[in-house]
Amino acid sequence: MDPRTDTRIAEICTLLEKGAPVGWNRVTLDVWANVLAYELTAAAKTAEGRFAGEVRLAEITDQLQDLREQMYDEERGAWLSARFVLHRGAEPEVTFNYDEDPKWSPELHPVMFVRDLEAFPRADEHLRGWLRETVERGLELQREHEASPVDQ
Repeated sequence: MDPRTDTRIAEICTLLEKGAPVGWNRVTLDVWANVLAYELTAAAKTAEGRFAGEVRLAEITDQLQDLREQMYDEERGAWLSARFVLHRGAEPEVTFNYDEDPKWSPELHPVMFVRDLEAFPRADEHLRGWLRETVERGLELQREHEASPVDQ
């Protein structure tokens, strides 16, 4: 992995730890990423598995955007979702999803996936069935929109 990527991941983990409430033992950050939108959810638990309080996520979205750009690969594209898990006193666990449907809730409009693919193209063999279908639907909707008469 690129040393800049390792540095960026460490910075994100540091921000996550700084934003964690007192008494946390485990913090989880789930990220859904698109060139037009990011969704983040974070949870902190005590050693007993109870809710530890709110996790503050200030400044983290900019870091995640930079990380996604740094990790972009011409073959695989950009990651679609990620998970950061911090355990007090242990190395962070970080995973990136390049292939599976990230299951946005609510679902993103298909054109948003078209825009993401324009910004972060990927090789045809890395266009999984769900992504290919979503992008094709987005392109179809875009063509319909462009062909419709403009209201005057």
